[in-house]
Formats: sequence, C-alpha cells, structure tokens
Amino acid sequence: MDPNSLSSSQRQALDQLQVITNGGDAEVAISVLDSVSWDVQVSATASFLDIIFDQNPSAPLSISRPSETTTTHVENFDIDDSEQGLLGNEPGARGFRRTNLYPSSPLLIVARPLRFILAILAFPFHILRTLFRLLRIPLPQLPLTLSGLTLYYRAPSAPRPELKTDPRSAAERWVRSLEEETGAICLSRVRSRSGDGASTGVGPSSSSLTSRPAKQGEAAADDCDGILPDFFVGSYEEFARTCAKETDARIGCVILVSEEHDDVPEFKRSTLTDPTFVRLMQDNNFLVWGGDIRDRDAWSASQKLQATTYPFVAFVALQPRRSPSSRAGTTQATLTILSRHQGPSIPAASAPTSAKTLVSHLNDQLLPRVQPFLTRIRAQAVERENLKALESAQREHERAIRAEQDRAFAESQRKDKDRIEARIAEDRRVAEEARRREEAERIEREEAERLQKEKEQWETKRMIWRRWGRRTLLPREPRPTLAEPARGKTIRIGVRMPDGRRGVRFFGEGDSLTAVYAFVDTLFIPDGKEFSSDSDPAVPPEGAPSGEEGLVKAMYDAGRVGEDWWGFKLVLSYPRRDIIWETGKRIADVEGLKAGGQLVIEMVDVGAKAKAKGKAKDIGESKAGQQDEDDGYVTEESD
Repeated sequence: MDPNSLSSSQRQALDQLQVITNGGDAEVAISVLDSVSWDVQVSATASFLDIIFDQNPSAPLSISRPSETTTTHVENFDIDDSEQGLLGNEPGARGFRRTNLYPSSPLLIVARPLRFILAILAFPFHILRTLFRLLRIPLPQLPLTLSGLTLYYRAPSAPRPELKTDPRSAAERWVRSLEEETGAICLSRVRSRSGDGASTGVGPSSSSLTSRPAKQGEAAADDCDGILPDFFVGSYEEFARTCAKETDARIGCVILVSEEHDDVPEFKRSTLTDPTFVRLMQDNNFLVWGGDIRDRDAWSASQKLQATTYPFVAFVALQPRRSPSSRAGTTQATLTILSRHQGPSIPAASAPTSAKTLVSHLNDQLLPRVQPFLTRIRAQAVERENLKALESAQREHERAIRAEQDRAFAESQRKDKDRIEARIAEDRRVAEEARRREEAERIEREEAERLQKEKEQWETKRMIWRRWGRRTLLPREPRPTLAEPARGKTIRIGVRMPDGRRGVRFFGEGDSLTAVYAFVDTLFIPDGKEFSSDSDPAVPPEGAPSGEEGLVKAMYDAGRVGEDWWGFKLVLSYPRRDIIWETGKRIADVEGLKAGGQLVIEMVDVGAKAKAKGKAKDIGESKAGQQDEDDGYVTEESD
C-alpha cells in the first residue's frame, strides 16, 4: 500500500507504530496495521513479539512431513490475517474493547529505552527458544506483563488422557458425535441415501463414516435436521498434506471446538448445519477437517494455528511464498493460513463464526483472492505431470526396445525353465489338494462333533425348562364345580404329535398362549420316575425371573425366540392356520382357538434350517427357492 494514499487516522497510527518500533520499514508497519484493522494496540503487541522472538512476528508454523520428496513445499505455514480484523467491526459484534495504548507522548519517550532493556533481557529466552525448536519441544505458554502491555498466550486445554487414540479414530468419533448432537448428517451420506451418487468424502483411506448403511429404524435423509460438511477423516497432518497437493490444490477449512466453551453448541447447530455455508464449501471443493481440542491431534492443531477462542474456524490453502528474493514469473507455493475466525456464532448477522459472516467472507474476499492462484497451480501441476508422463513414455519406449532385444536371446532359456517349473508346480498342486482334502475332512469331523455336543447340551437345557414350565407355566385345568370368572369360558384343545400320539387338555379362554405351548412342550418329557412331575424344579433355571418373563428372557439370552426355542410350531388342522407364539397373548385373542380346536404339531429343526439357508446361498439365488421348500419341517404327510 502506498503511504501517500493513507488517511489522516491511518497516517497517525503509522507514525505511532514507527515511534514505538524506533523507525523501521514503513511498508512492513503498514502491512502489520492493515492485518489488525489499523489497531495500534494489537500491532504494538505484535512489535514486542517481534523483539522477543527473532524480529519475525509471523514465524511459520512447523508441520512435520513424511520422508518422501514432493514438489510442494508444505513444511511451513505462513499466516495471512489481512481479512480477519474485518469480522469484528460490524455493529453488535462481540470482541475485545480496543483502546489507545499510547495516549500521550511521555509513554512514547519511555518506550525506546524499554524496548532496548527488554531486548537484552529476552536474549537468553531467544537462545532457549532456538534450542527448543531444534529439539522439537513445544514452547511454554506464559503471560508477560510490561508497563501496561499485556502479552498473554492462553494454551488450550491439554488433551484428555483417556482418549489417547489414533487421529483417524478420534476424527471419526468426533464427526459421529457431531451428527448425534445436531441431528444432521454429512452431505455425502445424504446423496448416497437419495441415490444421487456415491460418497464424495475424502480421507486417507476408505471410511465407514459416509458409507455405513442406515440402521433399522434410522430416519431417512430427507427427515434429518440438516446437513453437515463432508469431513476429512484422518489426522491433521494428512489433512494439511492433502490440501497442499498441487495436482489437486484445494482450500482447507479447519474447525476446532472445545466443549468447555458455551458458544460451541450454538455454533454446531447454526453454522455447521447451515445449508448455504455447507453447499458453498461443497461447490468449491473445500476440504474440511474438525475436532475437539480435548483430543490430542486437535489440540496440536490448535497450537499450530494459534487458536485462543472457540469455536475456531481457519481457512488454509496454497499461496505464493512471500519472499523478496522471489523472481517474477516463478511461483513457489506454500500452505498458508488465509484467515482465522474465532468467537461466538450469535448474533447471526455479525458474529465472527456465524454462517452469514463466513459465507460473506468466502464469497466477497477469500474465494476471489485464492481461487485464481489455485487454478493456476493445478494447471501448472497438470502440465508438469503431462511432461513427466511424456518423458516416462519415451524412456519406456527405449526400455521396450532393449527388452525386445534381450527377449529373443532369453526365449529358449525361459521355455526350458517354464517346463521345469510346470512339473514342480503340478507336484505341489497334487500334494496341496491332498492336504486340503485331509484338512477339510478333519474340519468336517470336528464340526460334526461340535454340533452334536451343542445339540446334546441344548436338549439337556430344554428338558430342564420343560419341566419347570410344566410346574410353573402350565395352569391346572378348569374345574366345572369351581367358578373361575378370571379364566373365562372353558375350551377344549386337542393336540396330535408327529408320532401319532394325541393329547387333550382343557383351558380357560383367558389363559395365555404360552400355556398351550408349555402343555405341548411337556408332551416331549419322557415317561419315567426320573422325570416325574413331583421332582420338577420350582425355581426358574439359570436364575431367570419367575413366570413368563423368565421364559422370554431365557429365549433372548439363548438367541432363539419363538419356534426356534420351542422346536415346533402349532397348526390348526382345518382350515390350516399357523398359531404363532406371542408373549402375553390370550387364547381368546387367537383366531381359530376361541372355541377350542384340534392342533397339529410340526417339528422345526433349527440346524437343518440354517444348513439349508447356507446351501441356498452357496448354490445361488436360482436354486434358493427350491431349497426353501424343504426347510426341515416334519408334517403329517411325511409320516
């Protein structure tokens, strides 16, 4: 900016800053003042930081990179905060109260010797800071107070020790918790549910976050409360490297929150689910990464991005490296912080992190300023890739010529070697097939023994439950001489067993359907003194609750409900109708049993059903229907 084009207030702020810093480059002072909206107090703080830390207030933030070499320089982060100060000047915006730090000339006179003394005292800290950087030790965050100038760096809360996990799991866990808290889902999942296309989420590897199927009972995409951006699922370092790829140069958006701040829940519900904000980032191919600073990776990112207030939003992208030695026409790109926004998201019209403020900032300032350079970077990267591909094709052509010359010479040797290897491979194949047959037979025997053992254990367990059900679940038959209005009218139910035996019992129409099933179940108890009803257990097996509740709990604990538990099903003989067991259902509520009836028992072989389903799956869908016809049921016709 030309110093002659400054207004009177800007000229006065420039003079004050130059007096404090003992002169200095006018263009550097203008750049500092412009980045903080011409606030002398903030720029003076930056100047004192310049004195203490190597006279470089915008020192790059180090980012570790993998060992492989790339053409993109992303080791450092430059900070471009030229637009950040504009977010807090609107009416009603919340921010720090700004006052004139140097209201009178005496303070200006004291500032010069104070600066000199402070520089001498800071020399040991400069050496210590250099040593910390070499050893990659984080600098301690301490408050410094000097003559009314307070330089305070607040370190975010340390990461939670109980959540020390890999960055990818932490990022995915945070996004899932964000979906649960806001009721919104990521944009790619909305598209996948609606059939518009596959997931567009980008990550270091495929993630189940955007491709996981909707669970039973989960709301459809159109019924959700909103949409969220497609978050990058990976570490912050991987996110930075992805943004810095010149072949796919993209604008990155970093979202950091802290559950200790009261402004975070409103920010999640209003800003992160704002359709305009989400669509704007999606349409411009933003790469979004977020996290809670209680996680180690997000806490490290907050240190690198110098976040002090939450929620915090930063936009990063490749930008030309700001170096006076850069020659015209050369573009050396480095990953740069384009802007930082931190603070509350309300009021919506002026808050630093409200959706309206961010959308306005992106449309009016950031996108017009950054997109042309990124387009040029991508074009140059594509051109370099094409040139490399051309050179590689030429080298491949030369290599093919040499290989063709060598191929004719080695052809005869290769044929002899192939014949020998073929014989060896055939011998190995025969031996491997024999070994596999033996292994398959062994596994089949072990599986048969295991199934037989499980069947015996299951039969033993069922016999105990049958005897308990005979004592507890099976009510006594209604007595004609005893009025029992609670049980209702007496009905007669006959049962025909698969082996031809018949059983008849009287029930009250108010009795439960479970009593009928329990009666049929008792018919499978063998005769003999060992199975006498007098020795039936009165206490539910396995410590289950009493009554039908204990039976239902045992079913679900065993993973066998309904006919899988009973081992049979009841069918009305004419007209044929299945009597499906349901807990709590009365006999009077069963269609066909209101006045009694004749029931036929059809056995259910659970193991045969599972085996039949497995075979149907192996031989294909075309034969599945034929296999389902023989589902292991034993009917009267088969007898």
